[in-house]
Amino acid sequence: MTTIYLHIGMPKTGTTCLQKALFNNREKLLENSYLYPSFGIKYNAKEIVNRYCHNTLAHYLMGFENKDNALSKFTDLEELKREIDSINPKNVIISAEAFTCFEIFYQPETLAKIKYLLKEYEIKIVIYLRKQDEFLESSYCYMVKLGACSVGIKELFNEYQYIFNYYQILDNWADIFGYENIIVRRFEKSNRKNHVFDDFLGVINQFDNKNDYNIDYGEKINVSPCGKTIKILLLLNKFNETILARFLKLDDNYWSKYQNFLDFLSNNKQFNHIVSKMPNFLVGNVLLSPIEKQDFMRQFKELNSQIAKKYLCQKDGILFGDYS
Repeated sequence: MTTIYLHIGMPKTGTTCLQKALFNNREKLLENSYLYPSFGIKYNAKEIVNRYCHNTLAHYLMGFENKDNALSKFTDLEELKREIDSINPKNVIISAEAFTCFEIFYQPETLAKIKYLLKEYEIKIVIYLRKQDEFLESSYCYMVKLGACSVGIKELFNEYQYIFNYYQILDNWADIFGYENIIVRRFEKSNRKNHVFDDFLGVINQFDNKNDYNIDYGEKINVSPCGKTIKILLLLNKFNETILARFLKLDDNYWSKYQNFLDFLSNNKQFNHIVSKMPNFLVGNVLLSPIEKQDFMRQFKELNSQIAKKYLCQKDGILFGDYS
């Protein structure tokens, strides 16, 4: 039976770097009996986070396939199965962080649907976890850069609290796919000197073949700008939402251009240098203070400890380290 490694995220754990490496090495992976399907990959997607992954598969399962013309040729999940069956590999890798981005995938009936649709295959769920305070800051920066957030970082957390309860996420998937089929990995600063692709090769038992694959270890993708830049972009988002939207019709064309503008500012070295020199009493560089981070992490201490014990077999119950 073909084994599918279903990589579900989490977001902001090097997913885009991993997906690009998988995409660029798909021929070598196939030589080693691992198929990274072409099904659903939007090669020309505007956002880099969608260019190398299978988020369209997740969108199909959410019922979005008829709302996006770019997905029209992927409206039938049988296309994925046909691709797999035509090649008949020992293993398949599917990567889509959308599986942990949208609340619909936190519902047992949705996960049961995924299992049913892929019932011909053995499924292994792969998930990377990042310390929740780091995950919050990185997610917040991404949302602000995208023009999709005009509130403070704590307000964003309050709106998406369900994404930060990793223990519940793991149990939701384990209840459907089986505890023994959940592979949990940690995305930590101490490990980031190595490419996440290296770690993933270990997950799929390919680390001994590491030298077969081409990886740009110096490449950085979807990097967050400094806190001061994020706060300037946040002010622009608030201005758009509270001022311009009252007097102008801000259609899709406007928002597309606005997103391009934010992307330009985020990546412009001269702009970021000027912003970084602004005095802290005008714009601070900190999104969460050390004390706020400690207080924030304490609420997850017991849940994270259960993850370490249950899914990583760590008797000490330490998932991310000190919470004091």
